[in-house]
Amino acid sequence: VLIFAHQALKTPQYTLTIHTLKPFCLKSEETQQQPNQALRKGLLIQSLLFPTMSLSTSTVPSNPAEDRLSSMLSSPNFSVASYLNLALTSDNSSPEQLQRRMAELALQLQLQTQACHEDIGRIGAELQAIMPRCAADVGRLGVGLEGMKVDAQTLLETTTVHNEEGEALSGSLETLSTLHALQSNLSKTKDILTAAATWDSTIASISPLLAEQNLNDAVDALSQLEHGERALQGMPQKDDRQAEIAKIRTQVQVMLQPQLNHALQNMSSRLGPLQQCVALYSKLDKMDSLQEEYVKNRPGEIHKAWFGFAPAIDTAAIEASSSNNNDSGFIAWLPTWYEKVLSLLTEERRQSSTVFGAEMAPEVLVLVLKECFRPILPSFESRLKSTCSADPSTMKEGAFESICTAYESTLRFLSLAYELIAASFLDVAESGNQTTNGAGLFDDIKEVSLQVASPFAKYMQSFDQLEGKHSEMATQLVSKDIQQCVGNVSVGNGLEALQDATERLKGLAPFVFPLVNGALDRFELMSGGFLVGEALAAVDQILTDHVGEMVISIRTLSAAMTTDNDKLADLFDEQYVLCAMDLLKMAGKFKRDLGGFEDGTRKRLTMIAGRLEDHSKLKLEVEEAKLSRSKTSSAFTLPDSLSVVEIDAVLAEEFCGDQENPEDGTIAAVSMLKRLSTVPEDDQSVLYPKTEDSIQRLANSCHSFIFDVCSAVPKKQLRDMSDMPAWSEMSEANPMDSYGTLPQQYVTLIGEHMLALVQAFEPFADDPETLSLANEVMDKVRDVAVQPWNEFVATAGVIGSSESIINTLMVGNDITGLVLQNSALTEEDAAFEEGISDAEKASAIFCNVWLDAIGLAVTGKMLEKIMRFSQLTPKGCEHLSADFNYLINVFSALGVAGHPHPFISHIAALAMFSDGELKAHIDTRNRGDPIEGALRAVEVRIALLRGISVD
Repeated sequence: VLIFAHQALKTPQYTLTIHTLKPFCLKSEETQQQPNQALRKGLLIQSLLFPTMSLSTSTVPSNPAEDRLSSMLSSPNFSVASYLNLALTSDNSSPEQLQRRMAELALQLQLQTQACHEDIGRIGAELQAIMPRCAADVGRLGVGLEGMKVDAQTLLETTTVHNEEGEALSGSLETLSTLHALQSNLSKTKDILTAAATWDSTIASISPLLAEQNLNDAVDALSQLEHGERALQGMPQKDDRQAEIAKIRTQVQVMLQPQLNHALQNMSSRLGPLQQCVALYSKLDKMDSLQEEYVKNRPGEIHKAWFGFAPAIDTAAIEASSSNNNDSGFIAWLPTWYEKVLSLLTEERRQSSTVFGAEMAPEVLVLVLKECFRPILPSFESRLKSTCSADPSTMKEGAFESICTAYESTLRFLSLAYELIAASFLDVAESGNQTTNGAGLFDDIKEVSLQVASPFAKYMQSFDQLEGKHSEMATQLVSKDIQQCVGNVSVGNGLEALQDATERLKGLAPFVFPLVNGALDRFELMSGGFLVGEALAAVDQILTDHVGEMVISIRTLSAAMTTDNDKLADLFDEQYVLCAMDLLKMAGKFKRDLGGFEDGTRKRLTMIAGRLEDHSKLKLEVEEAKLSRSKTSSAFTLPDSLSVVEIDAVLAEEFCGDQENPEDGTIAAVSMLKRLSTVPEDDQSVLYPKTEDSIQRLANSCHSFIFDVCSAVPKKQLRDMSDMPAWSEMSEANPMDSYGTLPQQYVTLIGEHMLALVQAFEPFADDPETLSLANEVMDKVRDVAVQPWNEFVATAGVIGSSESIINTLMVGNDITGLVLQNSALTEEDAAFEEGISDAEKASAIFCNVWLDAIGLAVTGKMLEKIMRFSQLTPKGCEHLSADFNYLINVFSALGVAGHPHPFISHIAALAMFSDGELKAHIDTRNRGDPIEGALRAVEVRIALLRGISVD
């Protein structure tokens, strides 16, 4: 009998017995006569009762030797001699040190003994207090044990059996086992006998019950038969019994069917009969069949409303008008039909909870929603096809937008339907009666959503082609307007026609951005982020085609204005320049708008990527939750709602993603979306590369138009320059020679025109916003001057001329050391005055860029005309030198770096060389250097014009 010392000592972690404590109850004389034994016992008592208590900080072992001494104190083989030998065995000190060591040990032992005495006294007092209570408990236990002994003796006497040798054995366990088996066999026998006895009477009672339409008792009797058949499983005639039950079950179900039909037809007004049917079918274990009949009957009115809508009349006579009207009518009618379905689901949520119970209501809602669409899907697909063909070649104008509208309505409907079903599930879950985590229900809703949206699958998969065709038809009207606005422009129609065309082009240019924004909206809606490459390519093509139309229109304007270049030169006015500059501004604004559109596209792609990532996380949570259907074993909670974009992500993954590996397809789509949404380091567009190239073509066409307008006067004056008689004029006495040779009229008109261009450019460049837009497309302005220099090099007979050689000659910076004279202004010479504002500086830079390009073109054209001279007499050289010196003054006055071009002063100097000097100069040229070779070819041509023979 255990005595729990912790009741008194309040140390529940230790349990002692009287026999355990008795050996440690020391007498006072024992502690005096045998101190070592008393010390050892006291330490053992302490270790048993207070294992965490330390005697003294000085007695705590601090090394292995001390540990061994402490362990010996608790050893049953303890003796003073062994303790002292162990304490002194490792000490090799002198006898005095040994004596000191023994004294220390004796002192420690004395202190420990004193502490043990105090603990033993306290423990003895506590034991004295608990002994009476322990004795009382032992007495009560003794009485109880005595009673148990008497009961056991009686049981042994009544159940004793004898073996073959006559020895008495106890058969109590065998008897109990036999009695248990007997009870089971008797119960089974009772069931078998009861079933056998009542089988015929139960079968006989069913027919009258069915005849009396007493289906409740008939179902109870059938349940009794099925229970009896299970009891008679091992009995003969099993097949006969099962056949009889099947026959009766069929009869009962046949008689229940009219009752069920009646209950289903009148369930809108009375639910009692339907609830009775539910109870009967539940007893028959046929709830699935009842649920199936119930679900089929529920959407009857919904189906009537669907098929009651009149389809489009497809006849050849009214196909163009009536068909479109009926199709658009269907798209407008569809949301109203969805509202009826939602009303049905709202009513069904309440009714199914009443009829089937709240736990089954979510499942019934899903089945009803599925049944609403099951029979109408072929009709749904047919009506969508009549609205818009999935074949782009036969698609009608505006039809694809109607499909997108219908799909958006479907997404909204599915979102609201999900919310109704999820609310029904969560109501039960909050009450604590729901045993599943909702993962299976989520998959069921997903399956129904895919079924509902399946008619849109072809349109989603062919989005890029359908969108391309749709946008092409939408932009045709804009293209026609662009073509019409430039059709009546010509020099003869005056400045007003040009100004009107310019204003109309400026208004039509940005018209494409609402179209492509709508295309991205449809991409986000119909593709959900999948097939992003194809979608962006379609948008890129839309933009490219639109920019291409603007390029054609500006080139048409340029051609119309330069058809009669002489008239344009005669009518030249700065308003012509401003009109051309407005088109440059239009191109700059379009490029800036394109940049904003690209930024918006990247933000949109980032947002779509986030949605797909959220969808993947939710999908993973559902998959993990399906592995543990229990509500308590999973952290998954059915979302209370899914937004339109979340529903769209589910559908897009199924219809547009990778069918074989949906997860890999989604990961790849997210990766591509993130890559495209990242701004590249070089800040170049990667979304619409074709449009980027077409923007440069648009800028080039604007540059060419401005150049054509601004160079009309120089072109007119230089057209007949090669045939002027002054170049072959012979030296004669002339009264005017006292004033020297004056520049000719053609070059003075060119000079005056160049100076006038400054006044034409400044009004445009003075507006900072206008200038900012124009600077967006100012790259490669010098390209307008390349053609005259190509013609100059070709006419000069330069052999092996390449693009780099022509560019070097045109720019002129690298030939300054190779020409005879160089009057070109350096960057320092052309630097702006101190104190000029940033706006004035930007305006001056813009003007100088155009003056530089036009000046290079004029210079190249003059050089090309010189190469076409038939003869250059000394007097002609004087004229040429005078003309070029005049140009030097004009270009110097313009203050543009690099002008006057080094070739101008070089030609002027060559014209004044004597024949010998020119020939000697040519001989010094290095023919092996391509640049010097080109200069030499020009100089040889001039020498030939002067009649100087050069090897």
